[in-house]
Amino acid sequence: MGAFLDKPKTEKTNDIGVGRDYRYVVASMQGWRIDMEDAHHVKISIGKDPPFENWSFFAVFDGHAGSNVAFHSAENLLQTLLETQAFRDVKAELNSNDQKITDKSKTLIKEGMRAGFLQLDASMENLPGGTEKERSGTTAICAILTPDYIFFANLGDSRGILSRKSDNIFSTEDHKPYVEKERDRIVKAGGSVMIQRVNGSLAVSRALGDYEYKSVPGLCPTDQLVSPEPDIYIIERNKEDDEFLVLACDGIYDVLENEELCRLVRSRLTVTEDLKRASNQVLDVCLSKGSRDNMTMIMVVFDAAPKVNEEAVKLESIWLESVDKRLKDSITLILKQEGFDDNSPSTCDIHLARSLIDRILEEKNKIEESQQRQQSPQLQEANNLSNNLVENTDDTIKTATEVEAGEEIDYG
Repeated sequence: MGAFLDKPKTEKTNDIGVGRDYRYVVASMQGWRIDMEDAHHVKISIGKDPPFENWSFFAVFDGHAGSNVAFHSAENLLQTLLETQAFRDVKAELNSNDQKITDKSKTLIKEGMRAGFLQLDASMENLPGGTEKERSGTTAICAILTPDYIFFANLGDSRGILSRKSDNIFSTEDHKPYVEKERDRIVKAGGSVMIQRVNGSLAVSRALGDYEYKSVPGLCPTDQLVSPEPDIYIIERNKEDDEFLVLACDGIYDVLENEELCRLVRSRLTVTEDLKRASNQVLDVCLSKGSRDNMTMIMVVFDAAPKVNEEAVKLESIWLESVDKRLKDSITLILKQEGFDDNSPSTCDIHLARSLIDRILEEKNKIEESQQRQQSPQLQEANNLSNNLVENTDDTIKTATEVEAGEEIDYG
């Protein structure tokens, strides 16, 4: 089925670790895509000497039309940043100011991050790879974490967010062709925005690679149809308020708004200290909600993040047991009401229909994803079945939480 598999690959790849004042986890899943084109990079300490020994680097790259550029960027972006003149000057500036980040050093860091992206993009144009090299590209979202600041650099539609106790969520802004400033640049370069894509094809307006969109004569790299220039954000850390930061590709954000993702992560942190389990559950939720893309997420958890709550653990266990029982009972009841039990051969058990139910629901999700208006009778029946199950399950969830705690608990 084109760029998609018949069934999603749900195996997860994880990496976990601990930094100076944080814990982190990386979670990746191929999902429905034929190939895994995401890449990432984590460096707990970006240098051996002050100030860089206490600085960390995190990055996610969402490749498209091949993985060549994404993987090369993951391997080389950090080193390219550190080799810029601006970052060399940052080191000298901080060493002369007792390692305190000043306005001058902030400016140098921004200049270094911008220059590093542009230099990396220029260097990759000569990579081997033939057609894939020319067509392959990648978004990038990276964060340099210092003791007092977080420096985000964003290119494309991967996104970085910082969740705070105060609910004042910070988020980078996506680079999409239909955004006014992006559209203006594309049109000035002789291109167009059709079906919300560059020349009707590329869904992002800034990226590394994608050299077929960077060949307009007489234009500098940042004025081309697709620009390699990142937006850079400087966020001062607040150790009492900052809960966690998330860097993720659009396979996550296609189905979760920023607030939804923060609520979901918070809910996971209240029921488990295992970051691997928590992050994998986020990917499973995104897959269940209809994400058809590769998924990669880096989660960096600070001391102010929610802690495990035994009452939440207990209530979630009751809730899951109730959902499991109610779903089984509801499926059996609905099938009996529809007459499937009466008409089944004596050799068949009702649970043998499970694969059929899964298949029908999967077909229903595919049609919803492609926004088709017309549904076959079988899919309409699947809609009715799933809606009945949801309605019945809602009653069960409400009863379980009220009986145990006297109130409803929102797990996001």
